[in-house]
Amino acid sequence: MLNIIHGKHRTCDGVSRRDFIKVGGLGILGLSLPEVLRMEAAAAAAGESAEPQAKSIILLYMAGGPPQHETFDPKPEAPSEKRGDFKAISSSLDGVQVCELMPEMAKRMNMVTLIRTMQHGEGAHERANHKVLTGWTPNPALIYPSVGSVVSKQLGSRGALPPYIAIPNGSFANGYAQSGFLEASVNPFSVGSDPNRSNFTVRDVTLPNGMTLDRMDKRRSLVAAIDKLFTRFEKTQEVAARNDFLTRAYDIISSPEAKKAFDLKSEPGALRDKYGRSSFGQGCLLARRLVQAGVRFVAVTSGGWDTHSNNAKSCKDRLVPPTDKGISALLDDLKDRGLLDSTMIVWMGEFGRTPKVNALAGRDHWPKTGCVLMAGGGVPAGKLIGNTDKEGGLPVDRKISPMDLCATMYRKLGVDYDQLYIAPGDRPIRVLEGGEPIEDLM
Repeated sequence: MLNIIHGKHRTCDGVSRRDFIKVGGLGILGLSLPEVLRMEAAAAAAGESAEPQAKSIILLYMAGGPPQHETFDPKPEAPSEKRGDFKAISSSLDGVQVCELMPEMAKRMNMVTLIRTMQHGEGAHERANHKVLTGWTPNPALIYPSVGSVVSKQLGSRGALPPYIAIPNGSFANGYAQSGFLEASVNPFSVGSDPNRSNFTVRDVTLPNGMTLDRMDKRRSLVAAIDKLFTRFEKTQEVAARNDFLTRAYDIISSPEAKKAFDLKSEPGALRDKYGRSSFGQGCLLARRLVQAGVRFVAVTSGGWDTHSNNAKSCKDRLVPPTDKGISALLDDLKDRGLLDSTMIVWMGEFGRTPKVNALAGRDHWPKTGCVLMAGGGVPAGKLIGNTDKEGGLPVDRKISPMDLCATMYRKLGVDYDQLYIAPGDRPIRVLEGGEPIEDLM
């Protein structure tokens, strides 16, 4: 039985998980003072009571599942049908090689932590997206809220801009990057267009032709009056969400700072070139501008990684080089501006790909292992977590679950992942199904 006390996860006797490290809470369980002190020290070492280390997260999501062999886990000694077409090159992280398609990241691996062994059991895109973005095993009866939406709900906005923004849109990953059973107001704000386009604009940031703020104020007051009349009879989540959306839209339109944050044209051409003139590269640059303006969670999507055929050609011609430029430029830019310590970068997809190249020269779905790259926001630099076998198909030591990864992001931002929310049917549901923050990253 669970009690809900101030939104916290409680056991039936009213003792929370965090209460277990307190002398008073443990005394009732008959534990001695030395045991209490030992547990307090262990909890502190794990970061249980630590202050948030990150102010923002930039999620770089490789939709479709990036192949580990052609990115961060090449296997040069494997047979050709396993290793693929490309060579491995040394990196600035001792003992770690990356694919030759990533020369810029090879120089910067000492700035990041590389996880090579994220593993789960979901081999279909839809289910895998749900699991890695929510930290919950898919359930046909309930869609759980994504990490970005939970961050948005718990931490809120730090200015006129929404706390959760998706580039180019929030419908990626089969829609599982959204609010789930939470209110629609914590869905990501979608930029709505490709930031690499010469005529790039963000929807809902500027007023329509002929509209002034004064006229908009009058219209807003009229809508509020109508809503007030109807909510006397029916108060629904949809009405509340619409009010939140209207407030958010008004804040963006009326804020010079918000408009400025989206203005990529104000960036020097040389810096834009360094990021790469691609949708992903310019998305990374826009993400930097947004976290600089106070946005808590930015998701940048790169699609097309579902390479069941022509994997090597796809990786070489259109997938990996823009990724290499975008991530490396983002790392440098955040560091140069003093933002890397407060901004966590997470690069990942929903799973890895098969260690064997198939008959169509492609690689298929492979949830048994995949790579995650993390940097900034208190993440130690220059670490490798987990090793795979000689073919790059299975972990040989550390296994990191999506729940562990989500718990790490929550802990770094100071989000309470023990908190309970009420799902349909008046069911109390924890933010996270399980998992613990990755100890090496605390």
